[in-house]
Amino acid sequence: MGRAEPTTLAETPAAPGYASAPAASPAGALHQVTLELFAAADAGEIAATALSATFNLLPIEGASIWVPAEEGLECRGAIGENRELLSGATIATTNATQSVQGEHDLAIAAAAIVVAGRPAAVLRVTRSLARHGGFSDAERDTLGKLSEAAGAAMTSASRLAASEQSATDSAKELALITEMSREITSTLDLDRVLRSVVNLASRALTFDRGAIALYEQGVCDIRAVAGADGIDADDPALQDLAVRAAWAAGLGESFYLSERTDPGSDAERLFVQVFGVDLERDDAMSGLYPPLKDEEGIVGILLFEADRADFASERQRELAAILANQATVAVRNARLYHQVPLADAIGALTARKEALLGMPRRRRIIYAAIAVVVIAALTLIRWPLRVMGSEPVFRPLARGDVRPMLPGVIDRVFIREGMVVDRGAPIAHLRDDELRARRDASLAAVTAAERAAAIAASRADAAEERLQRVRVDVLRREATLLDEQIASSIIRSPVHGVVLTARPEERVGTHTEAGDLLAVVGRTDSLELEFGVDQRDVERVHVGDEVRLRVSALPQRTFSGRVVSIASLASDSLPGVSFPVRAAVANPDGLLRPGMAAYARVLTEPASVLWRIGREPARAARLWWWRLWS
Repeated sequence: MGRAEPTTLAETPAAPGYASAPAASPAGALHQVTLELFAAADAGEIAATALSATFNLLPIEGASIWVPAEEGLECRGAIGENRELLSGATIATTNATQSVQGEHDLAIAAAAIVVAGRPAAVLRVTRSLARHGGFSDAERDTLGKLSEAAGAAMTSASRLAASEQSATDSAKELALITEMSREITSTLDLDRVLRSVVNLASRALTFDRGAIALYEQGVCDIRAVAGADGIDADDPALQDLAVRAAWAAGLGESFYLSERTDPGSDAERLFVQVFGVDLERDDAMSGLYPPLKDEEGIVGILLFEADRADFASERQRELAAILANQATVAVRNARLYHQVPLADAIGALTARKEALLGMPRRRRIIYAAIAVVVIAALTLIRWPLRVMGSEPVFRPLARGDVRPMLPGVIDRVFIREGMVVDRGAPIAHLRDDELRARRDASLAAVTAAERAAAIAASRADAAEERLQRVRVDVLRREATLLDEQIASSIIRSPVHGVVLTARPEERVGTHTEAGDLLAVVGRTDSLELEFGVDQRDVERVHVGDEVRLRVSALPQRTFSGRVVSIASLASDSLPGVSFPVRAAVANPDGLLRPGMAAYARVLTEPASVLWRIGREPARAARLWWWRLWS
């Protein structure tokens, strides 16, 4: 790299009485600084070293580093005088020696730091014009050489970092290839081989959809999908993928679609022309289709598609080709193995028999003792059998329906869904203006009747007085009845619990009849868990058995309860022939909520390992025997 030329300088006239500037630093000092620059680890350390070195090479009072920014050059570091003034300041890119606002009577020199042929920063130095005068050509040349050395050191550090990263990437790729080979060849189960191949591919490629298909007579059968335990043959997207796989496998070589909207080759254009609509529907922008191919032909194909253009680099495509070659060998071996399973089984049994007979007598005794211990463990060690519960759902153990005693229009609601309310707490209020008006009218009539009775008594009219007294009593009873109705307009909770009704506040302004359901309040300190138990296991479940359960919201915590009832009739809503079982589950912390889905197991009577293994075959054999002879 050639020497960096100093940035255009603005000559500053020397002040009167200016003395000659000190001579430039010797070549040895500049050489020492260059060694320090190349010893630095990264660009930041190199820039700091260059900034400090300016004071050793030049008679200056301040130095700063400037990097390109949107508005020109921005100061990223400064030492010496005016460093606080320069922090965050900007200057024009075309004139690095212009003064920053606040700088006065300074001589300024600057030189560009060029990295890989491009200006990466500017080294700027200043000193008092009155005390030292302007910078000489020799001083500017020294500054330029320092900047040139800094640029060369930064370029070297960048290349070294890239080389180290490349070596690290190569080591990772080698480790990945080794792991791929070991994982693929560790089994002869064809389905396991295919799943391992497509899942290991995600370690080398970043794709959105990956699969592997077997190819035979122009048809592809997708056998494994990345990240999925199984495949749905009726999935339209998977069917489209199988058709694209068959087309790509028919080419006989690896095919790469770099970008659906801008194909780069004739094969890509033909592929997009045929499958463009399917690719757009499946949101596939690019794809890689390496075949599983050897000298005998094509046995399958790998399929990787992404929703972004050019998702696989050239190196990643090479790794995919290596994986395809390894997968081809593994698929061939698995197919050959499954063609002669009986011969392998007989050979394995014969080899084991010969090995057993060839053992020393003492070793055979040891193995026999181990077999006895194992059989004893299988039969004598017992622990509770866990019976799975199907479709478990939480419900409140106790609940109360909130219903109004009078018809009316709801004008206020005091609750929200999930709110905890006490027994007797107000839930809602019915409009009672008419009742209050009637009550006030009755009270006013009582006062008038009492006044009329007093007047009749003063006139000694006993009949009229008695009539008014009776009227007063009737009106007071009517007012009392109206007061009770006004009190009943406040609808209260019958129990303590949590409001389970969704959006009860939406009932404001609606009319309700007496007895209509307004809200549901349920206790959640204890919940009822209802689940189904298969008919084969229902006889093992008893009231009082422990139930252990987990919920998706808290998978790390196990809750427990007790069976409280077992239904006598099977439920139509549960899968198969299952009987509803109910269990009470304590919920003091309120972590469980009604409606949550759970995973439940009932701990029934203890059973041995041998019984657990043999109960299903024994059950099937008994049924078969009964059907055969009955």
